[in-house]
Amino acid sequence: MRLEDLKYEFPEMPKEMREMIEREVEKQVKTEHPQFQRGRKTVGRTIAASIAAVLLFGTTVYAGVRAYRLTQEPTGAHGVEVKITGEDDTKKAPLEISDVKMEVGYVPEGMVQTEEGKYSYETDLQKGGVSLVLYKMDTGDEQFEVRHDDVSLSENFTVNGYEGVYLEMPHLYEDDISFNQRIYVAYTDVHYVLEMYAASDVTKEEAMKIAEGVKLVPVGEGEGAANISAYNWSEYQEIAEANEQYADADLEENRTIPEEKMANTHAVGESFPSGQEGLTLKVKDVQVADDLSLLNPALVDEELKNETDENGRLLPADIQYIKEGDADSLSEVVRSRQAAQKLVYVTVEYTNEGEEALSDVLFVGTLERIAKKDGQMQMFSEAYYEEPQEGDAWTNACNRGLSSFWEMYYYDVFGGEEHKNYIDSILPGETKTVHMGWIVTEEELDRLYLNLDTCGGMEFSDSSLALGYVDIRQ
Repeated sequence: MRLEDLKYEFPEMPKEMREMIEREVEKQVKTEHPQFQRGRKTVGRTIAASIAAVLLFGTTVYAGVRAYRLTQEPTGAHGVEVKITGEDDTKKAPLEISDVKMEVGYVPEGMVQTEEGKYSYETDLQKGGVSLVLYKMDTGDEQFEVRHDDVSLSENFTVNGYEGVYLEMPHLYEDDISFNQRIYVAYTDVHYVLEMYAASDVTKEEAMKIAEGVKLVPVGEGEGAANISAYNWSEYQEIAEANEQYADADLEENRTIPEEKMANTHAVGESFPSGQEGLTLKVKDVQVADDLSLLNPALVDEELKNETDENGRLLPADIQYIKEGDADSLSEVVRSRQAAQKLVYVTVEYTNEGEEALSDVLFVGTLERIAKKDGQMQMFSEAYYEEPQEGDAWTNACNRGLSSFWEMYYYDVFGGEEHKNYIDSILPGETKTVHMGWIVTEEELDRLYLNLDTCGGMEFSDSSLALGYVDIRQ
């Protein structure tokens, strides 16, 4: 995950919070008509749209027709506040809002649906494309308000008679994909708002065409894979507020612990219980290499191959020093340097010491970076960790190599319904072996601890400490 991507997606958070956010928000994306019009809708068009809404949905959603507008206001040279405003300052709650869903009528050629509300190009599945979410304004239209910093372009538009806002953020790396575009469309006659995230591999024109093809239909009609359910704005606000509180919290408490809390650390070759009845784990072997020769060639994807030179040796990672943008400035790369990369290849044994067969055994390996600092054990927050010193122009160091990934990038056992990181079965007394691989920077080799907790890592947790990290420092 790149710094640039993190800025335009979701911050680190506990697994439970992350799952809620992903369910409610991660689908976000928005598009628009390529021949958009600027300016305010006429009163006649507003009333006509409201009448059409009553005919379509069969109910009056507000006590009377009121004029609502989706607007954008600057909050600095590069900050934008997008919100819905009414003709007066009252906060009248809706009496009734009909339940609708969203149909996506147009997607660019070569783009396919990957899950509800998400579309990406077949050539870059799960890496870019668009993600859409529909909000039901159950708290009243005027409650819709979002803020964005680091905005390089903002425009008003209309699509199918509805007002929208298009935002574009800096795309720092032309060879990477980041979600640097936003589109908002307000269906104020029926009290819904569309939000769309569009990646850098989608042109503005195509994003607008996707928005143009969006249609709201009553729930129960036109069922199909392209339908997208709506989420209550009140629920989104609760989750966003909880996420903001988490982001503002002192995360060092979760990444810094007394040394004695890591007393349950295991050595290579040591067996220890997994927490699942009858199942034990053992890191049998750890190897470090300058190339990918330890890996099964059939499982080496293009991204891994791109990390090597013509002789098959790993290329250095590019460490970018970023000055993050805000309401008054845009993000920029201040300087960069290179760091040598290594392959860390680990052999893990899963043994069933119970009396019953185990099935669909999930395995996950996260390579944590941990070092002793000021008498405490500190887990570094990124795969490459540096803090700016006084006078530095940059605010974050971003590793653009595969050494920025903490979870196992490579594994050679596949199972379960999705043919992913599961062991289909382990009989009593049987041992199954899994090989896992990561790319790391050479300067990190002396701080590597393997976390086999299936809940993942990135910060110290009770479950990971109870399971125990495996010391694989080199």
